[in-house]
Amino acid sequence: MSMLLPWPALLIAATASAQERPIGLREALAEARSTSPDVKMARARAEAARQGSRAAGAFRWPTVGLEAGAVRSDDPVAAFGGRLRQARFTQQDFDPATLNHPDPLTDWSGAVGAQWTPVDFSADAAYQAARADAEAAGLGARWAVQATVFRVETRYVEAVGAQQRLSAAQAALDAAEANARRAQHRLDQGVLTEADVLQARAAREAARARRIEAERGVADARERLAVALGWPKGQVPIPTDTAFSFGVPEGQVDLESRLDLRASEAQVHAADARVRQVGRSRLPSLQGFARLESHAPDAFSGTESGWTVGFQLKVPVFTGFKITAMKRAASAMRDAARSEHTQRVREAEAQVAEVRRGVEAASQGVVAAAAAAKAANEAARLMRRRYEEGLITTADLLAAEAQAAGLRTRAMDARLGLNIAKARLTFLTDTTNDDISGGSDR
Repeated sequence: MSMLLPWPALLIAATASAQERPIGLREALAEARSTSPDVKMARARAEAARQGSRAAGAFRWPTVGLEAGAVRSDDPVAAFGGRLRQARFTQQDFDPATLNHPDPLTDWSGAVGAQWTPVDFSADAAYQAARADAEAAGLGARWAVQATVFRVETRYVEAVGAQQRLSAAQAALDAAEANARRAQHRLDQGVLTEADVLQARAAREAARARRIEAERGVADARERLAVALGWPKGQVPIPTDTAFSFGVPEGQVDLESRLDLRASEAQVHAADARVRQVGRSRLPSLQGFARLESHAPDAFSGTESGWTVGFQLKVPVFTGFKITAMKRAASAMRDAARSEHTQRVREAEAQVAEVRRGVEAASQGVVAAAAAAKAANEAARLMRRRYEEGLITTADLLAAEAQAAGLRTRAMDARLGLNIAKARLTFLTDTTNDDISGGSDR
């Protein structure tokens, strides 16, 4: 027979099967820079773009290749040419019957060839575009590190806040259980009614439900932190730092120096280079070549060799309007890249201004929430004393304590929100352009 387990039992079972690991914020950020999937993916893309740039620049070097093969044919042209290459041509081979119907001929061949295009203006522009793409990908990879640092900071603070909410929920449950016991005792003394006891019990169960929800919040927050760290399933991070000191950047920041915006600008440069690439395809290109080859009737005997060297100049005259269409397409893509970059810069400026206002509002909210929680706690203490003296009802006490518990949680959430807002502002205004910024002491 199957049995449904309550949520706390499920949470305990899941925790028991998981591997918990205490971790500080600084250690978490250091791990994120090396183990985060986002960082690994961005660095892999940057490496691919860098190698693509190397491939695009390979035209500057000559290419050398080796060839080997064998052909057997009774085709008149192949037989005639093969005998010439093998230096086996005789007077008898001019016989029309032999020319028209030659015997099958075997030709073993080997060659080494070299090719070089020292002048290719279009390929040079393509190389410049690939270099700009590689630069953009490299900057994007470094920005991915900073984004990961911010995400881990956020998840870490959220996990700490979830644990603090659980502690507050447990304290509220302890107080509610004490009230329920007190109400039952006073009912036994004939001071309270059954309705008062039921109210206290209802408040206790409500507090228990909030504690269960807080337990789920802790599990969810830790799971999100584990994902941000790139940890495998089954490993649970347990934050050990509970106090944070996120600074607020002062003064104006040149946002266009931010890594993601520099990457965006590099993409514009790449688009410019592609326009030049298409335009330069109308220009001449100069190619040189050399080839040394050998032919023989057998694989390792009777070898005859010959060589060829030369150059060719190519000038496209008419391409069916292909170049015109390609240039217009590249120009349209460049215009789109420029507009997109301008929009990104504008959005970044608006985002930073919004987050600055958010930090200011959150700072004031923390002060107000702390004052409200302090006043509510004092009010609850006084109401509890009056309740002991029989001057107020159970409902009045429960309402005061519920308000105090809610305001304490709100004050914790306000501090949590302020820390996250500060971390976000630091992230969005970070123009240090390195991979080691971040942390609770920045």
